[in-house]
Amino acid sequence: MKGIAVAINKSKIVNDDRSRSLMMEVGPRVCITTASHPGFLGYQNSIQVGVAPLAGRYGGAKIDMEKELNPIALHQYTFWKSWQDHEDFHQKEFDRLFELCGRCLSMVVEGPWEPLYEIVAHRVPAPLPPEGGVSASPARSRTTVVVEAEHAIRPGKEREFEKGMIQVLELISRSPGFSGFLLLKQIGVSPLGSFQLTPGGVMEALQTLGAHPPGSKKGNFLPLEAAPKPAEYLVHSQWEDADLAQSAFAKVLVNHEMRQLHSEKVLAHVLRGPYLLIFRPMMEDDTWKKVLTSVSGT
Repeated sequence: MKGIAVAINKSKIVNDDRSRSLMMEVGPRVCITTASHPGFLGYQNSIQVGVAPLAGRYGGAKIDMEKELNPIALHQYTFWKSWQDHEDFHQKEFDRLFELCGRCLSMVVEGPWEPLYEIVAHRVPAPLPPEGGVSASPARSRTTVVVEAEHAIRPGKEREFEKGMIQVLELISRSPGFSGFLLLKQIGVSPLGSFQLTPGGVMEALQTLGAHPPGSKKGNFLPLEAAPKPAEYLVHSQWEDADLAQSAFAKVLVNHEMRQLHSEKVLAHVLRGPYLLIFRPMMEDDTWKKVLTSVSGT
């Protein structure tokens, strides 16, 4: 969907109680700072709880691995009217974010890395009203898990993959427990969101724990310079629980119609993947769902 952009700040953190305490201390302050900027449409912050082993192909993966994984993935989605709004936010709020993120360095093992995406297709229900509120729409499922499926695509096969993936997702969306999907295409990376500063900025950053932001507030590259080649896509889907999600995705292996469609119109175009990770949302402002449903008219 042209215009609306998604930034996903990805990191891996130490899986212990101190990390969770830091997330609860710093996370709300980051959300308040982000929500103050024009063009912001909402967010969803999630922590990894497992892997979909059938789709991931490997027997060591399990749906519930939250206690075993260390480090553990933390993905923070923000939704924007445009990717330029997101970059403007990082530029203007650089000092505050540097201070807040400096508080989290003790838990970070890898990252942050913040890819930028455009929305190719979606099926997202309107958000639920506040508790006790009245909705004109039928009751909708609450999301308790998010499944992310990464795909890298053969050059020149992007359109074929998109068409095939949308067909597969439309079939999967009929499964019990489904509550929405986004098909995202990576268009670049946020240099400031990834703390990929110029060499001078990096040297300055290494001399502080967040109290003294670098004077150089420039990224080491332009956002769209980092568009991956071959193209990379992320399928984001939302479910009532992990077992229902696993059962639905397993249909591409055991349902004849879906297996043939997935094999010929999706897997045939894949260079790497799909790898399916399962996340549990921790905090969310789902205004972005309202924006998407109003644009699509669904």
